[in-house]
Amino acid sequence: MKYLKLCLLNMLLIPAIVVAHGPSRQKVVQEIEINASADKIWKIIENFCSIEDWHPGISKCSTDNGSEIKSVRTIELENGEKINEILFKHDPESKKIQYGMQELEEGRVIKGLPIATHGSTISISEDNGKSKVQWKGAFYRSFPGQQPPPELTDEACIKAVTKLYKTGLENLKNIVEK
Repeated sequence: MKYLKLCLLNMLLIPAIVVAHGPSRQKVVQEIEINASADKIWKIIENFCSIEDWHPGISKCSTDNGSEIKSVRTIELENGEKINEILFKHDPESKKIQYGMQELEEGRVIKGLPIATHGSTISISEDNGKSKVQWKGAFYRSFPGQQPPPELTDEACIKAVTKLYKTGLENLKNIVEK
């Protein structure tokens, strides 16, 4: 009888635990090969706010302290949305930039980029005169519940972040290879 009660209790509790779980961390990795040296590419992206020069989806960028660690940049997307990001790592030797989005106000959804938070790394590696630029990130969707509307699902977030990274990398390649 004790075993039966324990089984019944588990059957009732497990669904409640599963329903209580929030959004899962998602990841996106995009890479592109560019016919140029890593140094040439680094010169274009090394400034924390130079993203406005090479990413077609970023219309403006300002920063409080240039490319210094803990500097905060405000980027404005082409749709007018603004996002604040903090620089965590800026390493010219390894040609790596690492940054993360500042926490959004509760309930805010970024139009076209429905994520609540993200951390990203852009890195450049070179082999035989060609370079690989990798842009990877991890993020959570902005909708906290279990049944998000279609435009706020994990899939919608992955699609939006993938588009952001891919269009940036493709345009960077076009600029560098001119």
